Amino acid sequence: MTANIAGLPAILAACDAGEICPAVALMRLLIETEDADVVARFVRDEAARLRTGSELMRLLETKRSGIERVAKMLHGDMDRPPANATAAEGVEFCRRLFDWSVEQSEEASVALYSLGDPALLQGATDEIVSWLFAEGFLGGAREALDLGCGIGRLSAALAPHLGSVTGVDISPRMIERARERCRAVPNVRLTLGSGHDLAAFSATSFDLVLAVDVFPYLVQSALELAERHVGEAARVLRSRGDLVILNFSYRNDRVRDQEDIVRFAANHGFEVRGSGTVPFKTWDGSAFHLARS
Repeated sequence: MTANIAGLPAILAACDAGEICPAVALMRLLIETEDADVVARFVRDEAARLRTGSELMRLLETKRSGIERVAKMLHGDMDRPPANATAAEGVEFCRRLFDWSVEQSEEASVALYSLGDPALLQGATDEIVSWLFAEGFLGGAREALDLGCGIGRLSAALAPHLGSVTGVDISPRMIERARERCRAVPNVRLTLGSGHDLAAFSATSFDLVLAVDVFPYLVQSALELAERHVGEAARVLRSRGDLVILNFSYRNDRVRDQEDIVRFAANHGFEVRGSGTVPFKTWDGSAFHLARS
């Protein structure tokens, strides 16, 4: 494969402008090239002229093994969804992808921008929890559903700030890792889900449904599947409950994402209170807040 380098200067320019952090910039470079050596050479050639050059070089040197692992994950065929797949085929693809990914790297399986490093992932997790707290989504008595909980990093981090956390994921291997991570956290419950709906949960069971980097895979599988999960979130939420979606799609089209969110909200009794802001420094996730009346 010939590495794609045409888009690399724009990624470094965005990093130098403060639009994305260096770890996210390296992730995007890896996504473009799928080659750790190409990324390393390109960054070394450009570092001297960049305000963020020293930090990019530090990450290249200290996270080298993780960067190589991420490149290997991207270079494989596992992350390429089948063409013209049905929603059911899309869900099954995601199940296989996440089962495989967590075996390659727990951290990178839920956040490529972690570069496979537990400390980088923890910093991003802490920032998400701090933002949720500042926005008023957390509180001692509230009960939350961590939709697409992965390895349980957010379920564990949210538990001290909530009455209970229920994590659900379609990947058996991720649920295994989540149970290991949360085994000493008494108010976390973890369960394997179907990926098609939230039928395992009763109506009005939760005050918060949180979906971090989950909806992009629902949208990829079928837009109707994404809307079904918004409708299911409305069903399982109590009055004045909140659906918080961090990243709606990987389509690179904010206007289209916002239009879909507005339509889904109107169809399922939500009020849109936040639409596509990017409140984080450690990653490039966009935030959507839908509130039940």
